[in-house]
Amino acid sequence: MKSYRYKIHDTIYDLTDFVKIHPGGTDIFENLQNDINITSMVYTYHKNPKKVLEILPKYSINVTKDINYDTNYSYEKYCELKSIVYTEIYKRGIPLYWSNKEIAYNACMLSLYLGTWIYCFWNANHLSYWWMVFLASIVIGWGTLVVHETTHCCGLKNQNYNLLISNILHVPYLSISKWKWTHNYLHHSFTNTVYDADFQQHNYILRHSPEHTLFSHHKYQWLYMFFLFWVNGYNNSILQVSNKYTIIFICLIFYRLGYLKTLLLFGCIGFGYTFIANLSHIQPECIEVKNDMKNDFLYNQVSSSMNYRTDDPITRFICFGLDIQIEHHLFPTIPHSSLRQIQHIVREYCNKNDIPYREKTNILSTMYSYVHYLYKMGNP
Repeated sequence: MKSYRYKIHDTIYDLTDFVKIHPGGTDIFENLQNDINITSMVYTYHKNPKKVLEILPKYSINVTKDINYDTNYSYEKYCELKSIVYTEIYKRGIPLYWSNKEIAYNACMLSLYLGTWIYCFWNANHLSYWWMVFLASIVIGWGTLVVHETTHCCGLKNQNYNLLISNILHVPYLSISKWKWTHNYLHHSFTNTVYDADFQQHNYILRHSPEHTLFSHHKYQWLYMFFLFWVNGYNNSILQVSNKYTIIFICLIFYRLGYLKTLLLFGCIGFGYTFIANLSHIQPECIEVKNDMKNDFLYNQVSSSMNYRTDDPITRFICFGLDIQIEHHLFPTIPHSSLRQIQHIVREYCNKNDIPYREKTNILSTMYSYVHYLYKMGNP
């Protein structure tokens, strides 16, 4: 029988029996490794983490283990902010899951999503290449948003439905189990640190920090990164297929749409998704921060993220909710629409406590800043 053993604060727990009765289901544990520190997930995925900590002692075990991804974050300020935010949420009746309006919107978008796929398959021989760009924009703007929020347990209240939706919509462009490990755990727990896969894993190809080794090819990273992001669509969609259904669907796409249209589709998906996803974290303000303060969980999450304003609906659609990245990292189990309603509370709290809360005026300036920073890291 599989065991579930984790470290929370300074204690190791065997949660094998607890997993069976976990109110949020077992899926969140299925994508975690054993013998890791999950303290940050206890705090970010529960409205009142102190209540969770109160029931844990009976699961503690007296063993000495080598713990991977260990941390010594402090959470006092984060808990204080969390209390303020949830007080406002309950006071104003802000939804903790998709509202009825969002459910209706997603149902309409699902019809458009499926309708576009069916139309492209049915009329494959007569399609212009612009149809692939249009389909890619729907996959990025709507599909990624829905997968993102359902994997963070904030789409529908019934977690079985969230699991079903994310497992279906992840086909054909990413591995959902890999996503939950690298994104939900590594990225959200250790943002812009050595454990963050998005920040650290590919530093030979893209130099994101002065602490990364500088190689001669980094001089051109601000140019070849466009090609890498394009290729990333093939890597996540074609080269790293996750199950037989993905393989079947990809083969069907190649068969119906042909090689050129399929490569254009996945290239657009890879480029659009990767470029947008990097904007909120790979910025000079997010990386060149006070290292002596990064052991405070709240400080690290806020200072390692950046917001940017998306006042027009097209840009907001394409960004799939990542324009409010600071709030998302602090409250990953709250949908992006509700995060916008508590944004002012987070901003005020950070300003009051000397925590750098950064927000650019628009996405264009954020894109320029990102590309310029990659240039700077390659040409110090």
